[in-house]
Amino acid sequence: MLKLMKYEFRKTMFSKTILLVITAILEVLFLAGIFLDWDEGIGWGVIGLVLCAFIGIAYIGLESLMVFQRDLNTKQSYMLFLTPNNCFQILGAKVIENGISLLLAGCFFLVLGFLDYTIVLAHFGELKDLFTMIKLMLSSIQIEIYITTADVIVVVLELLSSWLMTIVTGMLAIVLSTTLFAGKRFSGFVSFVIFLLMTWGCAAVINLLPDLSGLMEYLPGILMALLFAAVMYLIAGWIMERRLSV
Repeated sequence: MLKLMKYEFRKTMFSKTILLVITAILEVLFLAGIFLDWDEGIGWGVIGLVLCAFIGIAYIGLESLMVFQRDLNTKQSYMLFLTPNNCFQILGAKVIENGISLLLAGCFFLVLGFLDYTIVLAHFGELKDLFTMIKLMLSSIQIEIYITTADVIVVVLELLSSWLMTIVTGMLAIVLSTTLFAGKRFSGFVSFVIFLLMTWGCAAVINLLPDLSGLMEYLPGILMALLFAAVMYLIAGWIMERRLSV
């Protein structure tokens, strides 16, 4: 399994390297704007870093689907299915690699965001006073907004777990298109519709979960998304074991 995971990491390493390089360039632009009092540099740096975080994390998931699609429908990874590993292990390596990549990317951009926020407050001390004044104004009209580090972390975890669930659901749709619907007319369209229905159904179930207080509010959604991802993985692996022909 570890060798399979290393193989999956290697296949997507180039795009991750490009993402890091772009992020580094944008971070230099942002820091140059801060320390050189260059407002345009700050603005473009912030916009670029935010877009890089969202688009980068989204692409990490989508790339895993594209690689999986090629593995099943082309000869480029034909040898992968000739190794002494069953379909559960091959698919599991892909799911785990994607989950780890999403988690690392989320943590990376989260930490980078906190560091940049700290640098901004340290360099522009008046911003801290402005935030304090806004908070007092909201409190005076009985609008209380408390956003803690823990709040941000659990929200990011909820988004990452939901995205992982979506990606694994997409893998199941690809398996269906390659096996059960192989050679049939509109197989890709039917699989896509099934993917949309499964995604909508999972989201609907998660929305029905009872509301909890505090940080526990996000825990049921995170756990349910991971549970759905596990179920989709088991179904996809089961179908691959019985119906896949490469």
